[in-house]
Amino acid sequence: MSKKILSLSVVLMIFSFMLSGCLNEDSSASTENSSGETFSWRMSSTYPSGSIQFERDKRFAELVNELSNGQLDITLHQEGELTASDQLLDTVSNGTIEAGGDWPGSWSGLNSAFSLLGTSAAGMSVFDYAMWIQSDEGMEIYNEIYGQQNLVYFPYNIPATESGIRSTEPIESLEDLNGLNIRFVGTVQSRLMQEFGGNPVNLPAGELYESIQRGVIDAVEFSGPSGDKALNLDEVTNYVATPSWHQTASVTGVMINKDVWESLPEDLQLVVETAAKTTMLETTFDELYQDALVTREMVESGSVTVTEFPEEDVETITETIIKIQDELAEENSDFAMVLESQKEFMKTFSGYRDIMGPWGFGTNAETLLD
Repeated sequence: MSKKILSLSVVLMIFSFMLSGCLNEDSSASTENSSGETFSWRMSSTYPSGSIQFERDKRFAELVNELSNGQLDITLHQEGELTASDQLLDTVSNGTIEAGGDWPGSWSGLNSAFSLLGTSAAGMSVFDYAMWIQSDEGMEIYNEIYGQQNLVYFPYNIPATESGIRSTEPIESLEDLNGLNIRFVGTVQSRLMQEFGGNPVNLPAGELYESIQRGVIDAVEFSGPSGDKALNLDEVTNYVATPSWHQTASVTGVMINKDVWESLPEDLQLVVETAAKTTMLETTFDELYQDALVTREMVESGSVTVTEFPEEDVETITETIIKIQDELAEENSDFAMVLESQKEFMKTFSGYRDIMGPWGFGTNAETLLD
């Protein structure tokens, strides 16, 4: 069996339920609602047009419009057109616009629990997040935290492990981070970088290329290889430090004003749920495969040198993450609740993961690569 077929088998095994759960519920998601009433929503993204993140938002809006036969019409705007990206949550929460495509970690200044809803440091994988959201209590927790802001939430993409730290000079150890200005986001991640002597800088996607080109920052983490390439970050960085311990997986999705959501007929609510799950299935694995293609191209071209943190540094990173998460859990009961839920999921799945061995989520065994 080829590696590609094996990988696809794993994908189908784990994610086929993502569509079936909602499609089996009501096969008439694209039929007209009983009242015949139409709805028009404005949706803003926290990302610029041309980015992979904006394309996810675009796909979700397209699916809603198609599945609802135009009865729920979403007009999507890139960040800055309707509101600044850092004001999007408030803008949707107060009903100025109906919906917003976001990364939950953007709101960790409001509540640190958003950080764990948006990303995991040296922890959950793309598969873990998907199962936690779909089959455990993840979906309830997203809506508990977002619900505090008068919002409902639907995840619709789970980016896998990021590229690593891209830089203009080689980073080969934790010591090399000392004194660097690095675009680094996430509550746990920012504290982690500070622990290692680096200066985390939060810059929006649209400013990254110019910022590293002009030397405003020394290094950058943003997305997976295909997401980084969409912003042409490979043109202004010569090195990438791996493994990507700072974000082993992330989540993006759509937040919807709760009052607007509750006024929507049930059949159109089902359309939104179906569109979100379909978007997740399509975009998560399309991007994951593109990440592999882009990485192979990068390595074979020699345009970027890949470095690797030594094993002892990775152990230090893991220990430091545990310490930071425990501190944040003591500071915020919401953070503690999300962290405990994710830990319990990992414990539940750990026994099965061990039994599956190296083949459960794919392997690079030479016998399969011949």
